[in-house]
Amino acid sequence: MRRILMYLMLTGMMCLPVLSNNPKEAEKNASPRKVLVLAERGGLHEGFTSAGLEWLEEQKERLHMELTVLNSAKEIPAGELQKYQLVLQLNYPPYAWSKAAQKDMERYIDEGRGGYIGFHHATLLGEFDGYGMWGWFSDFMGKIRYQGYIAEKCDALVRVEDNQHPVMKDVPGSFVVAEDEWYTYETSPRPNVRVLARVDENSYSIKTDIKMGDHPVIWTNPRKKARNVYFQFGHSRSLFRNPAFVQMFENAIRWTLDSEVQEQDGYAANYAREPRFRALVHYEPGAEEAHVQFDKQAIDFFHKLTYGEGWLMDVTTSLADYPYEKLKDYNIIISLNAMPGGKEQREAFQKYMENGGGWMGFHASAYNDKNTHWPWFNEFLGCGMFYCNNWPPQPALVECDVAEHPVTCSLPQSFVAPASEFYQWQPSPRKNPDVEVLLSISPKMYPFGLKDVVRWGDFPIVWTNTKYRMIYLNMGHGDEGFIDAAQNLLFVNAFRWVVSRAPNGDPFKK
Repeated sequence: MRRILMYLMLTGMMCLPVLSNNPKEAEKNASPRKVLVLAERGGLHEGFTSAGLEWLEEQKERLHMELTVLNSAKEIPAGELQKYQLVLQLNYPPYAWSKAAQKDMERYIDEGRGGYIGFHHATLLGEFDGYGMWGWFSDFMGKIRYQGYIAEKCDALVRVEDNQHPVMKDVPGSFVVAEDEWYTYETSPRPNVRVLARVDENSYSIKTDIKMGDHPVIWTNPRKKARNVYFQFGHSRSLFRNPAFVQMFENAIRWTLDSEVQEQDGYAANYAREPRFRALVHYEPGAEEAHVQFDKQAIDFFHKLTYGEGWLMDVTTSLADYPYEKLKDYNIIISLNAMPGGKEQREAFQKYMENGGGWMGFHASAYNDKNTHWPWFNEFLGCGMFYCNNWPPQPALVECDVAEHPVTCSLPQSFVAPASEFYQWQPSPRKNPDVEVLLSISPKMYPFGLKDVVRWGDFPIVWTNTKYRMIYLNMGHGDEGFIDAAQNLLFVNAFRWVVSRAPNGDPFKK
């Protein structure tokens, strides 16, 4: 009996299928991946769309895809999207969708049920053809709204920013895209997405005043579970004669579809990991122009610190959408010339700080006078009310009060801070035993100002209330806030110091 069992076991083992360790062989034996192509037909984009469909048809066997092409999202039944491993929005607009399809798309992306690639017309976000803007899709694309485009098709140089991303594999550092229509938005998506490439607006082959300044054209939203990438160009058939574009399109398909790529590519795996921490940046776009100038530069400054995907930064223009239950998910709130408004926002912020939250405030984020009516905020800041300021903005000699503090230890003992409007409080925060003043304007500056002159008094400009995980920096007025290396280092040190004092330890340590 024992011999019979052994014989059956051996012969049974001989009948087991041989599993290949070769990924390409395994892919060949697997079922084709289902791809839904939403294609806009006719009109100005027909050349690109028809060429894209032809290219996909030619490549489907090599890339192991099964294509389903739809020319309308109005009739997509509920649950249909879940059948596909990739949704490819080939110039189809983001508004002519059925309600069921919208809900399915939101689940598909938010829950990571498949991949997504979008082209050109996919960011036509606004009110068009009687449809309202799809708010979720605007957030997905980086909280943008379509503004316009260069009226004439033109050539332009595209510069790669993230050559380590899988979509940019084997793509040159810069390349020309010909005969395209370059969209502009009311704001850059950069604060809310990972930019892979931008267009050099100085390279446009026609003369035009329609420019964004910062003009991303390829990006991905790492906050979504679905692997996704958007390409702003997609107007001309000639793109499929462009080796760089064809390479990126294939890379995008492989990255969004292939789990092997996600698992084997070190960058991709790192890219998808949980962030070390989250920061919420709050600013007021309707504030005075000089404050908004600083705010926009600050958003760009802090966003560059996210490179490497160590942490995520969200940007908001209102804390009304952030009750305490949402605020507590953030390690730090960066207030750029903005304060919580209204009773509910103030209560949520106070609870956040009293429960270990982090805060980094700039300039007008601490402005308070007899009309503020928020006693706790004065206690939190550790100072009295606003007293006066210099005017117009001018550079200032500043001195370190505590040279050994982590925020100031790498700074010179004194340096000239770029031009700003500096606030003075009465009484000074230095009189509060819980406050540690780190930087002050040197008395050598007195009289300080031309129109509004500060003639005397203690003038702290950077301090922390040691009862809270916070730091306040008086700078924040105008477009010169980031031109000085010492001040930039101060900002980085202050940011790092606040987040490193979180209850869960230093998030910068691996």
